[in-house]
Amino acid sequence: MSTEMSKDLQRWEKTRQRGKWKFILFNGVLCWGAPMFFVMTFFVNRRADRPLTPEILAVSAVLWALGGFLFGLTIWTISERRYQKFLATQIKDNPS
Repeated sequence: MSTEMSKDLQRWEKTRQRGKWKFILFNGVLCWGAPMFFVMTFFVNRRADRPLTPEILAVSAVLWALGGFLFGLTIWTISERRYQKFLATQIKDNPS
């Protein structure tokens, strides 16, 4: 990896300052889980022979919120590992 931080890592450096849980809730649950809930519940998995009941909506909402949480956590973990790997190479290449 080069000694110059890529734009992705610079963006990640700013993003991580806001915190892990805000990232997971916003990017995972809100920006990924919520749209997936609406698309999958109301369009893709919609069946004419089975009406949408409050129970179906609740289960779907919980499942997609959990999926969004796991998605956000995965993205956070991958991005953080990449960022920490870059920092480690900087310390290794530029000892004080």
